[in-house]
Amino acid sequence: MLPISPGLIVSKSKTGKGIFTTKRYAKDVTLFRVEGPFVSGDSNDDMEDSVRDNMFRYDADRYISPAGTIGDYLNHSCSPNAKIKKQHGKLFVVSLRTISRDTEVTIDYSTITAMDDSWSMRCRCGSPTCRRIIRSFTALPEPLKRSYVRRYIVPAYILSIDQGYAG
Repeated sequence: MLPISPGLIVSKSKTGKGIFTTKRYAKDVTLFRVEGPFVSGDSNDDMEDSVRDNMFRYDADRYISPAGTIGDYLNHSCSPNAKIKKQHGKLFVVSLRTISRDTEVTIDYSTITAMDDSWSMRCRCGSPTCRRIIRSFTALPEPLKRSYVRRYIVPAYILSIDQGYAG
């Protein structure tokens, strides 16, 4: 276990390493800031796959590479307990609901990938609602897209890239 932030640690997860809580978090609490250098969408072809696959979409042309920071350990779940929120030009991980102590913090990777991201991954989250293959927001089933938009789980910059999807 590696303490990384007050109330959070990096520890073994079912998919490698993940971020776990050491205390209870209420709904709508900022857990941590996603930090790292900006990477142009054009320049990420020269990166190692493990670095490229962990990047967070920031806007239409840029990504944040969290390599070596807490964000590097944020895993996916088809039943996430956190989301990405862009505020004052920064990305934050915010709780979607109460998160109990000793719980892995997860987001739905589809909420931070837009229609022009040619990315997918096999999911091993184990959720009863697991989609098996994770792709961009555009590829989500329509009822889930509407639910995510209604609950403000998808950042506005992803919606604007996806041609103003409003659900």
